Amino acid sequence: MTTGTGYVDPAYLDAAARLAESGKRLSYERMSLTPGETALDVGCGPGTDTLHMAELVGPTGRVVGVDRDPEMIAEANRRAEIVGVDDFVEHQLADAAALPFADGCFDGVRSERLFLHLGEPERVLAEMVRVTRAEGYVVVMDTDWGTRTVDSPEVDLERRFARVLAETCLANGYSGRRLFGLARRAGLADVRVDPVPLVITDYGFFSLLSRMEMAVDAALRTGALTAAELARLDETWRAMDDAGDFFALTTMLMVTGRKP
Repeated sequence: MTTGTGYVDPAYLDAAARLAESGKRLSYERMSLTPGETALDVGCGPGTDTLHMAELVGPTGRVVGVDRDPEMIAEANRRAEIVGVDDFVEHQLADAAALPFADGCFDGVRSERLFLHLGEPERVLAEMVRVTRAEGYVVVMDTDWGTRTVDSPEVDLERRFARVLAETCLANGYSGRRLFGLARRAGLADVRVDPVPLVITDYGFFSLLSRMEMAVDAALRTGALTAAELARLDETWRAMDDAGDFFALTTMLMVTGRKP
């Protein structure tokens, strides 16, 4: 296990996107977008989803992505230009809690893996609902890090380590399970939940996507696990990986609601 800051860059998001590909496709379906409509992706990163939504709305529609990271916005716009959709796909800097758009100006709005970073997710969901037209759909998909489980003979160590990531490293690590209630309280109708299981059988890939370096630092800093205990977990998982037995599962929850 290595240590570090665990900064999320486009390469990390691209890897996570490949793992969650089936969930992403379902999220576009849940938005019920048709050619000529408008769509918004909140927390768009490097444009992973806006480019796919562009295929649904076509050149007569419009797709907007917002993010607070200027490097992500630059990369997203670069990718849109490369695939030739920059005439109707745009990305801009914005605060998700204060979206710079008029009420009801989008046919569908989505967000993915953003709420786990939010201290006040209610504000962001309220903004997403505000900019959605009546009868339009709001889709939020996020990880519930409390569901992360990794096969290990030392269940106590594995559970303690899982809680470090969910409760210490992230602002809202249990965000997935809270989305249903958030959507109901935000006034959305016909709220439905789709679980999206993420299965990983490669320890290196798991370490990348689980922000292992950040969790190790937090475990040592808080005293949740000792260096010796972390080393034991690492040794066990490496051995299981070498034998082809490594297994990890985390569940994302997708909540869809209609704006009345």
